[in-house]
Amino acid sequence: MTDSQRAQATAARRAQLQEAALHCFVVKGFHQTSMRDIATQAGVSLGSLYNHFDSKAALIAEIAQLESTELAPLETRLAQQRGRSGLLRFARDYAALHQEPARLMLGAEILSELLRHPELAAPFLATRKRLVLAVAAALEQARVAGELAPGIAAPYLAGLLLDAIEGRCIVDALAVGQAPAAQAAGSLPELIEALLAPVVKGLASKRPSRT
Repeated sequence: MTDSQRAQATAARRAQLQEAALHCFVVKGFHQTSMRDIATQAGVSLGSLYNHFDSKAALIAEIAQLESTELAPLETRLAQQRGRSGLLRFARDYAALHQEPARLMLGAEILSELLRHPELAAPFLATRKRLVLAVAAALEQARVAGELAPGIAAPYLAGLLLDAIEGRCIVDALAVGQAPAAQAAGSLPELIEALLAPVVKGLASKRPSRT
């Protein structure tokens, strides 16, 4: 086997183990999942699993890398399609990711573990910071172009937009099957539109009359 083939085989095995771990975390919960459960789900020996990941903490670090990779295309499209339309597309794509039930459950499991062990949070926070900076840059460009109303400073609005989307997706998931009143707090598209309010044509050019 060549070095290239060996590297491909290793990458394939790691991907297999990652998929098995994600499945177990969603179905059984992080703390209820053992390393043996993951090995069984992947169809490998426990020793083979430990050759690639020595603990569930190592798998959390791998999940952080997967999240970073998953978000990269959204950032690329945001940089390519500037202006308010690009921001709206990013917001819709970001919301679509967070509306997936499996992602919501996995996110809850990982968050609870990060709260118990904050030292594991660094790679997740790094991805978050990168995303906030990308959105803030797009917001600033849209404002300079006159497509977005002035208001909250771009970095703060970027963080608020991400928080609002993630939080609204959680509330919507919890409200499924509940009484209509539990679903009446406004739709996610309405929330996104409000945070990315366009400039009202002619408003900026009006000046108080002098008499």
